[in-house]
Amino acid sequence: MVLTDAIPSITRNTASILSSNVCLLLLLDIENAPNIVVKSFYYFSVYHSGSISGEREWSFNNKVVTSAVRYLEGYGIDVLRLDDPTGKTDVPLTTRTNKANNWGADILVSYHHNANNGRWGNWTGTETYYYPGASTGLALAKAIHPSIVGVMGLRDRGIKTANLHMVRESRMPAILIEVGFMDSTIDIKVMRDDDKLERAGKALADAIANYFGVKGQSKPSKPESKSISKMAQEVIAGKHGNGHDARRKSLGITQAEYDKVRKEVNRRSGIKTASKSKGKTVAQMAQEVIDGKHGNGHANRRKSLGVSSSVYNKVKREVNRRLTGKSIASSMPKPKSFSVGQKVTVKKSASKFATGESIADFVKGNSYTVKQVKSDRVLLSGIMSWVRKSDVY
Repeated sequence: MVLTDAIPSITRNTASILSSNVCLLLLLDIENAPNIVVKSFYYFSVYHSGSISGEREWSFNNKVVTSAVRYLEGYGIDVLRLDDPTGKTDVPLTTRTNKANNWGADILVSYHHNANNGRWGNWTGTETYYYPGASTGLALAKAIHPSIVGVMGLRDRGIKTANLHMVRESRMPAILIEVGFMDSTIDIKVMRDDDKLERAGKALADAIANYFGVKGQSKPSKPESKSISKMAQEVIAGKHGNGHDARRKSLGITQAEYDKVRKEVNRRSGIKTASKSKGKTVAQMAQEVIDGKHGNGHANRRKSLGVSSSVYNKVKREVNRRLTGKSIASSMPKPKSFSVGQKVTVKKSASKFATGESIADFVKGNSYTVKQVKSDRVLLSGIMSWVRKSDVY
């Protein structure tokens, strides 16, 4: 099991609670997920790089921490973020514990998603660590660990001791939570559930408030409203992952709002929209394709033309007819046919999953069972990832 000290942590000052004068610092790192420090005060951080299919641990932790901050604010806690919002800055462990100690924090909670050996397996569960012999750390673990186990619904691996930097070098009661395994076929399904991560953040905030005897119910703050322009810039910067559905969920907006973001992204990227092709005949578009006005690759050409797949298929047939005198149906090979339960092998030449992440070398050349089939890709058991049909046989 991989355990390190680069993990989300929270800290708090009892005196500040009495005066409701609470200041929280949230530090986000590249591989080391969120660090929240609060004066009455919380501090989060993380280390493990990500899941086998390329998802970053930082992304999982950031979703939980963002939720926790909202609910902590709902308890009357003022929040101040001191992090790089792109998640690209790695803050040294010593800097983190020094900052927590200098603030005079009363507790520190380090929040993580775990990893075992980098290969998919059925290991599972949530565990919480405190420094050996630290009775106050044990008390804090008992106050928070059950809430995280309850909301995640994974196996309870218990409360344990470990000589980790974050719990050793902090001067206040400190714990480190490992929520689940990113290389577990069981746990990864839970981690990919944004609603579950949102509720984990609430459970964490509620448990911390209860630990300090804060009464009442949290009234979570509303996420800051962003303009279409700002969201488009974040999408271009890669802050919301790959795939339209995943990006829309990450942005937390409606489909109608996301369509506006897409248009703005396309405008900035120089991709022509559907209106620019409006009124053109199939023959005109086919000639433009032959003249090279819409680049290479069917996906790029269709976007450049701004037409639907059905219209683009007509354009392809016309292009093929003009160039070869044959219909496209007769000249193109039939797509590969796969069925659920079929054994397939990932080609050694395969480079990326259908979702855009790089395929690890140990996946290539191995055989897996098909769990789901879509028009251009298959979901393979064992690695629980979508692979293009052209990359398996």
